[in-house]
Amino acid sequence: METKQLQISVKDLTEEIALLIKEEIVATYTEEDDAFQMHFMNGQNFRIKIEEI
Repeated sequence: METKQLQISVKDLTEEIALLIKEEIVATYTEEDDAFQMHFMNGQNFRIKIEEI
């Protein structure tokens, strides 16, 4: 019998990672399909991008 495995999408994984980070790091967040940006009170900004390899 053939077993199908479900695949996670880049968007779903990005959302899951963003949720975990938001629980620990105080910042404002801008979400995209494959990335999210973190905006800190001191003016620093970071972008975390997820891609399947």
